[in-house]
Amino acid sequence: MIVFVATSLSPVCCNILGVDIYWYGIAYVVGLWFALYYARRLTMHDERGACVDAFFSVACVCIIVGGRLGHVLFFDWSHYAHHLSDIIRIRDGGMSFHGGLLGVVLGAVWFCRKHRINFLYFSDIVAMVAPVGLGLGRVANFINGELYGVPTGVPWGVIFRNVPGGPRHPTQIYEAIAEGGLTFLVLWVCRRRMLRLSNGANGMISTIFLICYGLARFSIDFLKDTTRYNGFTVGQWLSMLMIVIGGCWLCMIKRRARLSCAG
Repeated sequence: MIVFVATSLSPVCCNILGVDIYWYGIAYVVGLWFALYYARRLTMHDERGACVDAFFSVACVCIIVGGRLGHVLFFDWSHYAHHLSDIIRIRDGGMSFHGGLLGVVLGAVWFCRKHRINFLYFSDIVAMVAPVGLGLGRVANFINGELYGVPTGVPWGVIFRNVPGGPRHPTQIYEAIAEGGLTFLVLWVCRRRMLRLSNGANGMISTIFLICYGLARFSIDFLKDTTRYNGFTVGQWLSMLMIVIGGCWLCMIKRRARLSCAG
């Protein structure tokens, strides 16, 4: 059996002027940079594309604040309820995708109302650029030796730093592939096919993103070594909610598109 030993990987990439630069922070910066670059590419021939740069700073704040509060409220409130000062200690780790997603959605709703932009159109742009950042974040989780899976005997099992029990499922890499690579590929193919459709298709990409991410996260969390509530992890419960919302939203968009064609 081939086992990868991850104990030699350090969460710190380098030290600059006495300040540790973490791989997780680099993943955020690179992911946000790619998001801005790709969003500009997607909207380069659209007059509404000017809104992308303006939203970038809003998105950064929403991701950080939402991601942190999501972790605090959804995943570790029992600790933070008695250590409120730890909430602002972001460098110690603890970010939630679901919280970051909610933060971005609320920020996008506010931004679109302020600038009179179609929210469904804008949500599709945001959804298209999200998977790469998610994939990079999961790779950083792997380097940090966190969010690992249950013990396993598969050939690609990984021994993580300070984690007993022998080789474990590298669930971070599974998520990087599914939530990042495969989701991006699905969205890219769907967008190519939908370019021929009318505005009735606005919102379709973002609904597919919700469903794809929800399914990927729900499936992989079965292999994670984490607390479960009524048989499911917190991430699975939140992902089921994403799938339901995405499915309902998708039905509404398809119905609107049919009505538009009939009219």
